[in-house]
Amino acid sequence: MKKIAIISTHPIQYQVPLFKYLNKKNFNINVFFASNHGVNAKKKDHEFLRKIKWDIDKDMLSGFNYKFSKNQKNNINDFKLNFKNLENELFSGDYKFIIIMGWNNLFYLSAIYFALKYKIKIILRVETNLLFKINPLKKIIKYFILKQLFKKISYFLSIGKLNKLFYLYHGVPIKKIFAAPYFVDNSFFKKKINFNKIKKILKIENKKVVLFVGKLIERKNPLEFLKLAKMYKSNNKVKFLMIGDGILKKKCLDFIKEENLLNTSIIGFVNQKNLVTYYQASDLLVMPSYYETWGLAINEAFASNTPVICSSNCSAAKDLIIYGKTGFTYQIGELEDLFNKTQKILENKEVSKKMKLNIKKKIKHFSLEKTANSILKIINEK
Repeated sequence: MKKIAIISTHPIQYQVPLFKYLNKKNFNINVFFASNHGVNAKKKDHEFLRKIKWDIDKDMLSGFNYKFSKNQKNNINDFKLNFKNLENELFSGDYKFIIIMGWNNLFYLSAIYFALKYKIKIILRVETNLLFKINPLKKIIKYFILKQLFKKISYFLSIGKLNKLFYLYHGVPIKKIFAAPYFVDNSFFKKKINFNKIKKILKIENKKVVLFVGKLIERKNPLEFLKLAKMYKSNNKVKFLMIGDGILKKKCLDFIKEENLLNTSIIGFVNQKNLVTYYQASDLLVMPSYYETWGLAINEAFASNTPVICSSNCSAAKDLIIYGKTGFTYQIGELEDLFNKTQKILENKEVSKKMKLNIKKKIKHFSLEKTANSILKIINEK
């Protein structure tokens, strides 16, 4: 039985099912978490500005072996995040492969270093792409560092088209790149939910619903969503709902009050089990982010059979949005264009109906099985 180490910052509700799936395939999976964020309600999320404990799975950590770092002083977004005695764990574990789920902190970087030191084959999964603009000098330095580093990595998991281009740009041979599309639990989100109760509580039984899901932070650009809502101010047939929390919540509430947006409500943070209800009760998801390495809410919306309009800065758009067929993209700040595309989905039943049919077909290709099969191909054939 092959032993596989997996390095992940903390239990993430979309990664854990993959670990369980791989463990069932006659592998000895050992996952090393630097933090118990998400399963320990005492941990505060620094972007949601509140304590988070995911409710999607009571047995979230069953079905595979795992260890938490004994030293959990650092936040999951802190570069100093680390795992005490990781070197000893990897040295004594007799691992053939190590799957590393990122590279943006000392925990991930030390895992890469120790894996190279003990000749463990690395399967690297990062979400980075070339959309994010950085200082030209930093870009040159980063290019040469990554090009040298990537020569030492055995295999790469690509979450989508732009991520694959990122690897290729840094000299990774295409034969080393394996498709591992970003996924959610599609079956969970497509499960038929009775959302009439929510609609009744929110007094939106006979209204079209436009949804925003995400942290209320600068990068997610929630104020653009509110500017769209303002354009519908005189239309009492459309309701705008915001799911999320964060540092910009007060600013959003002030905007709603100042503009007297009676058509808009901020619901706040909603955990996974209830989130699906809002997706299915909505006619459209709008994601106006300044930058997304992916944009997982698009997967969630698609799995719930809800069309999407997102900014062109959302990487998932390159893989999931077929213009006019599964949704639309728009340029940030182009509110008239955003309004017109919103109108097209909300007011044209035929367009919406066709989109939903196309969405069902599209999201099937973004699944746990697809990613798992790529990993199995690497491990079984190499």
